[in-house]
Amino acid sequence: MAEIADKEPNKEPKMNNWRLICTMSGVGVLLLILWMPCSADAPVLSGTTYGVVITQRMYLPEYPCRINDARYSNKTDFETRTVTILQPYQDGQPLHDRPVVFFVHGGGWTDGYADWYTDILTPTLVAEQGWVVVNVDYRLTANEVTFAAGTTSCPTPWSSEPIDSDKVAWYDENLQDVAAAFEWTVQNIESYGGDVQNIFLFGHSAGGHLISLLATHDDYRALRGHIRGVISMSGAYNLKELNALFDPALDQTFYGGHTDEAALDEASPGVYLRAGETLPSFYVLHCQYDLPSLPEQAISFRNKLETLGYEVEWDYLLGYTHESEMTAITGAQETVTQSIVGYIETHVRKIVYLPLIVRDPAQ
Repeated sequence: MAEIADKEPNKEPKMNNWRLICTMSGVGVLLLILWMPCSADAPVLSGTTYGVVITQRMYLPEYPCRINDARYSNKTDFETRTVTILQPYQDGQPLHDRPVVFFVHGGGWTDGYADWYTDILTPTLVAEQGWVVVNVDYRLTANEVTFAAGTTSCPTPWSSEPIDSDKVAWYDENLQDVAAAFEWTVQNIESYGGDVQNIFLFGHSAGGHLISLLATHDDYRALRGHIRGVISMSGAYNLKELNALFDPALDQTFYGGHTDEAALDEASPGVYLRAGETLPSFYVLHCQYDLPSLPEQAISFRNKLETLGYEVEWDYLLGYTHESEMTAITGAQETVTQSIVGYIETHVRKIVYLPLIVRDPAQ
């Protein structure tokens, strides 16, 4: 048994309150997690009943994408197209047919990695609820993210030649990766105890934008039937109407920058809301102390869904900030956690097996 060291100070957001005890074996990375408080004042999980196994897999193994992120020393020669599966176990055996939470992190499209969120997603969603979480890494659009040695491009089955020979990604390459990760999940999640009929998309901030776009964009219409629900927390839905605070992120994400209105429209989930479509259920959340323009975006988006007759629920998270609404999910008693858990519990598709009645031919 080996102990995983904390993230490097001043390098990545420190979101972990728990020490992870793990083993590594097999193909890829397999981690058996035992939840133990790091110190006397660390939170103690009540009602935790499941062990957690963590497995990392490439979702496009035929198209490896190794990158260097100059901002983080542990993101050198890093494979960015991976999913990390958090799988519940009981008495040493995996659970089966569990709801699946497909999580896409935020960071203004330019920052963030899946491993920053393991300690947030695991305690309640996996260790307590017994759900399967698929935690997605995707190509970031930051100028600091470049190709690792030996890598000159990161193709996908749908991509054309990259616009820039050094920068790893522009929009819509991030969306292509999220779509590929979702397709991998649909095809493989039953092997990790997940129920393919109950996959919920969950995204925060830029992740909320990407999952909402995946669920509404015309190009990905074929995937909608596999989406049980969309949980979008403080996402962006009309990129032209974002506050100027987002201009630097938009300039790194879109080749034409924040003034390219046609490109911003093409990347806006709200643009694709029209009558006559078949859309999954949406759960739209925003918080009291959110980033400028995001509350207005959330209200406008859910109002348009309601007007068009689509199924949508929403919540206003009183007292939370844009960051704390995400980090608070580690706590089972937090309002945001209970809201998300409640939405999933009430939208899980349940299969009822009826007894087979056969008439006796002698009667």
